Amino acid sequence: MKSLRTCILAVLIIHVTAHFAPAQSLSALTQPQEGKSMRATSGNPYDNNDWAGFAMGETKTIADLEGPGKITHIWLVPSSQDIRYPRALVLRIYWEGATVPSVEVPLGDFFAAGNGMRAVVDSLPVKVSSFGRGYNCYWEMPFGKKARITLSNESDKAEAECYYQIDWVKYDRPPETVMYFHARYHQEYPPRLGEPYTVFIGKGRGHYVGTVLSSQNGIGHWFGEGDDYFYIDGETTPSILGTGTEDYINEAWNMRVHSSLYTGCTIFEPRAPDARVTAYRWHIQDPVIFEKSLKFTIERRGYVMNSKGEVVSESGFRPDNWSSVSFWYQDSVAEPWCTFPSYKERVNPEIVLHLPEIVKTIRHSDEVELQILPYNRATWTKPWFRVKNDTVGSWVEIPFEIKEEGRYSMSLFTLLREDQGIWKIYVDGKEIYEAGESHIAGGYRVEQVMLLQPEEINKTLDFYNVFRKNEHEDYIYGQNRERKIGLFEFEPGTHTLKLVCIGANPLSVNPETGKPGTNMAADILSLRKLPFEDMDGWIEKMLKLEKTKL
Repeated sequence: MKSLRTCILAVLIIHVTAHFAPAQSLSALTQPQEGKSMRATSGNPYDNNDWAGFAMGETKTIADLEGPGKITHIWLVPSSQDIRYPRALVLRIYWEGATVPSVEVPLGDFFAAGNGMRAVVDSLPVKVSSFGRGYNCYWEMPFGKKARITLSNESDKAEAECYYQIDWVKYDRPPETVMYFHARYHQEYPPRLGEPYTVFIGKGRGHYVGTVLSSQNGIGHWFGEGDDYFYIDGETTPSILGTGTEDYINEAWNMRVHSSLYTGCTIFEPRAPDARVTAYRWHIQDPVIFEKSLKFTIERRGYVMNSKGEVVSESGFRPDNWSSVSFWYQDSVAEPWCTFPSYKERVNPEIVLHLPEIVKTIRHSDEVELQILPYNRATWTKPWFRVKNDTVGSWVEIPFEIKEEGRYSMSLFTLLREDQGIWKIYVDGKEIYEAGESHIAGGYRVEQVMLLQPEEINKTLDFYNVFRKNEHEDYIYGQNRERKIGLFEFEPGTHTLKLVCIGANPLSVNPETGKPGTNMAADILSLRKLPFEDMDGWIEKMLKLEKTKL
């Protein structure tokens, strides 16, 4: 009798487990699947307007699901003229009728692209394709009675659109236990001097499954010497202690832009003040299990370099603005452990000039023709700006207005193509090293630029598409890349960015003439006002604090 009960119990366990188990392997697909496949979508059967529009400040419910069930896939394709829309659009998910979201994240950060930037991601639980425009989520999200998903456009600059599909399975009966999926965004702007960054604080029973970590570096050089600490169930000494920030990401000796199943670095600008970085680590094979609580921190330590380019510490506290998304499952709907910041708190103030819209203000030499061409999928406005040119020495000059004095990071969103040349940069008529600090990468480390002789500093941008990966897309449209030019102190008034053609990339060919290509195409001029002030003063405070701890 006892063996019969044991056998019946085993069959029931197998049946229930099979009912709710994730079908993530090919062998699992050979077994019968239970439930009804469902989808919430922005599509309609009438026309091709298969998207949802979002006014500035508008929130829409994109899925309202009656359970029991499990979300298996989320597909989103957003667009907006706000170039930081990955930080402006916010994804929220509510379980079981709760008024507090269990998922509350800027869209880009959830998909492992921070700081309002786009990136290609190819990991197991999330994938971002189409040059950072098609967002796919494969985290499994079970629920008992209800699930509601909203999308908010918190931008104060532009409306937004989004295509979406939410695939889910509806079950006949609820599971006995549900582990609810959670994801929460956190940031510390500005950093707290001498204190580690808090990635996650959890209460209850669950397991931690992933981190997206982003940095906007306040000073130059390497930022990632900080160790990771996991304090499980109220520990004062962590059970899990790491050896460095890039080690936590499973990298070694620096980070490199790449994307893989469980780890990746999707954004890594050359080491310099204002360098932006995003990396992810999924704990799918090694979840951090907690019964009562979990606290996860990372030291914000690294090489400290002053404004003269001198390294004053190899493992000092750094003034970097860090943000993150923590991912975990829990057997209850968790209360938020941190406050969600507003859009203006999440992004830098930014002057954005769409070049096709200001072409009449752009001065140029007689040898060039400024063109607005009708359509390009790689650009923000779709009509695109090109400088048609076959003369070395020709130039264009883009004016911009600064209203508030301060330190600005200048970027040009270049459109890289097969027929384009190399153009030298001038700011306010000055060589770049005279006008400010160059961040155009060359055959040197960018953090050393303040120590280089003027002739050693790279002053040019190459508009040839050396990154070509997608034959169809790149040949027809080119590739849009945000290229950092440098940091500059600007007074209020009108300033200029001047580009002078100095020749062609050796591989560049003008298809109309067969001669070396010297055209130029760009999309946006951006100037972000930086929050970092008096970094040398911050460093002095750090050094004094370090001495007190010796």
